[in-house]
Amino acid sequence: MNSSDTNNRGSLSIISDAMPKLKGTPKKVAQFILNAPQETINLTITELASRAGVSDASVVRFAQSLGYSGFHALKIRLAEDMVSPMSIIHEDLMPDDDPATAVQKAMAMGFRSLEDTIGILEMSVLAETIQAIHKCRQIVLFASGNSIPIAMDLDFRLTKIGLQSRFSIDPTMQEMYASLISSEDVAIGISHTGSSKDTVHALQLAKEHGAKTVCITNHSDSPLTRYGDLCLFTAMRVSHFREERLDSSLAMLALTEALFVGICVEHSDAAMQSASKTSRATDHRKY
Repeated sequence: MNSSDTNNRGSLSIISDAMPKLKGTPKKVAQFILNAPQETINLTITELASRAGVSDASVVRFAQSLGYSGFHALKIRLAEDMVSPMSIIHEDLMPDDDPATAVQKAMAMGFRSLEDTIGILEMSVLAETIQAIHKCRQIVLFASGNSIPIAMDLDFRLTKIGLQSRFSIDPTMQEMYASLISSEDVAIGISHTGSSKDTVHALQLAKEHGAKTVCITNHSDSPLTRYGDLCLFTAMRVSHFREERLDSSLAMLALTEALFVGICVEHSDAAMQSASKTSRATDHRKY
């Protein structure tokens, strides 16, 4: 299908027109989306594949056959067809909201995501993750897109307290780190959607090379969780359009902060001594 069709026509119309020509797994995917479009925009690729009775790859191929780059692009277009244009900025906004109201809604959503994350956080898994990091030789972090700042922050903090932490924004470097990892190491994959290909692939490589793997994500049923020995989840409503929402970042930062604090407590004196050394080494950079 010509890509210009996907730009000018509604996604449901495109799928409906394609239906008579579809067979097998593509038809299963199309039928599910047409029967439950509202549900579809709230699902990860793994969740949709499970409900339609097909593989993740079949969902991707179906989306690409319609002219989309993948399922994520199809889902965004589907959401655009079904909700108010104002929702592209923020899901809770209404066309007649003034700036003050809009800001209050955005902040309230952030606070709510923090409360919800605390409510679902499995403390036993968090404690096990802290212990694994405490005992490991090094921590290797994987992230892409809007999860990169979260990984950079955690890498900075871990290094500051004297732990051997590695992170690169380059996906090729992440793959190289993953291939050189061992059973003495901990690998952490950070992805809000849990569907970032580079992050999933890097964590898979790390697991295959024997590392203890941790995933931090908002989606319990996503590709990333397949390769996590330990999984930590944030809690927030799915955004149909934007992954870089304030509440997404706040929940992720709060979870990594909880992890960092737990590690500091476990390392205690060593962490404080390292923090003091690194602070003195960088004092000249402050006025």
